[in-house]
Amino acid sequence: MTAQATTATDRPAEELFAGLFLDPPDDPYPVYRRLRERAPVLLTSDGALVLSRYADCDAALRHRAFGKGDEQIGVGMAGVSAEERRNARESFGHSMLMANPPEHTRLRRAVGSAFTNRHVDELRPAIERRADELLAGLADDPGADFMDGLALPLPVNVISDLLGVPEDERLSFTGKILAMLAPPAGVEDFRATVALWTELGGYFSDLLDAKSADPRDDLLSRLATAPKEARLSREEQVSTALLLFSAGFVTTTNLLGNSLHLLLDRPDQQAVLREDPSLIPNAVEEFLRYDSPVQLDARTVLEPVDFAGTPLRSGQVVVTVIGGANHDPEAPGMTGDPDVLDVARPDPVHLSFASGVHFCLGAHLARLEARVVLERLFGTGYPSVTRAGEAERRPGLPLRGMARLPVALNRA
Repeated sequence: MTAQATTATDRPAEELFAGLFLDPPDDPYPVYRRLRERAPVLLTSDGALVLSRYADCDAALRHRAFGKGDEQIGVGMAGVSAEERRNARESFGHSMLMANPPEHTRLRRAVGSAFTNRHVDELRPAIERRADELLAGLADDPGADFMDGLALPLPVNVISDLLGVPEDERLSFTGKILAMLAPPAGVEDFRATVALWTELGGYFSDLLDAKSADPRDDLLSRLATAPKEARLSREEQVSTALLLFSAGFVTTTNLLGNSLHLLLDRPDQQAVLREDPSLIPNAVEEFLRYDSPVQLDARTVLEPVDFAGTPLRSGQVVVTVIGGANHDPEAPGMTGDPDVLDVARPDPVHLSFASGVHFCLGAHLARLEARVVLERLFGTGYPSVTRAGEAERRPGLPLRGMARLPVALNRA
C-alpha cells in the first residue's frame, strides 16, 4: 500500500532532497533514509512528486499514466532560450529513452533480439578473453587505475563489438559521452551537452551510411539494411545507436567500479566470495541493490491521475529515488539490515535496472560482464586484490560511479 503524500510542502524534506543535487555526499544513503522516513511521498514546491519507498517507486515505474517526456530538458536554466529547448528536444526526441508505447515498443523491437539472454550468453567467451587481457595488464602494473584499465574499456569494447563500431574509433569519443552524461552545472554546460550529442550523432550517421553500403554481421548493419517496412528512420537509427553505445557502457562501468570499491573496503565479503564463488551472481545483485549505478529515475505524468494520495496533472514530473528504494527495509523479500552489504543475502531485490516497459534492455549483458570480472578476481587467478591509492568518485548524483580506483592485483 502506498504512503500518503504530504498535505503541504514539507520544507525540511525538500531541502534534504535539493541538497543531494547541490552538494552530493559521498554516501547519500543516510540522506535517503531520512527523506524516506520523513516524507516518503513528497510533493515539492515546483510540483514534482518525489518517491523514496520501494513499493511507490516500483508502482510509479510500472504505471501506465507515467511515461517518458521532455519537460525536464533545460529545466531551471533561465539562460536557455525556448528555441534551444526545442532544438534539444528535437535532437533527443528520436530515442527510445524518450518514447512511450506504441513508439517505444516499435523502437525496442528493432534491436531487442541482440539483447536476448541466449544471444548475450553467446558473448561470454569473447567477454572472458577481453577481461583476461585487461586484468593481466592491471596485474603487470601495480597501482594502475581499475577504471581506466578495465571498468571502462571492457564494456566499451563489448558494446562496440555488438554494434559494429570500428576498433580504432571506440575510445576516441568515449570521454565525450562521459562528459555529455555529466549533470550540467549551468547553461553553458547544457549547450555543450547538446553540441556533443549533435557531434556524436553525426559520427553514427556516417557509420550507418558505411554499414548500409557494406553491411557486416553487427547490429548497426542490421538497422541500416532492415526491410523497408520495418526499417527505422535515419534519425531513429542514429538516436538508437548513440543510446545503445552510451547506455551500453556507462552503467556497466559504474557497476564494476562500485562493486570492487565496496569489496576493497570489506575483506570479509571478499573472503565469502573466495570461499564460495558460486555466490558471485547473487553478489552482483547485492552490489546493484546496495550501491546502484543509477540513483534516480524520472517519469512524466501523461494524463491526470491520482497516485499515492496525490492528484497529478499532465506534465508533472515523478522522481523515483532508486538508491533510497533499494535500501527500504519494507522492500519485498528484504531480509536483514538493508544498509549492510551482504553478498550472501538471499535474492536481493532492487530497481537498479528500472521496472516496467523501460526496464533496462542491456540488464543481462551488464550482469554477465560483472560476473565474469568478479569470477576472475575472486574465483581464480588473483588471490590478493588490494587498494593501491585514494579512490575518487565522479561528480553528480543520478549516475553514481568511480572516476579513479587504483588497485594492485597479485597473481597466484
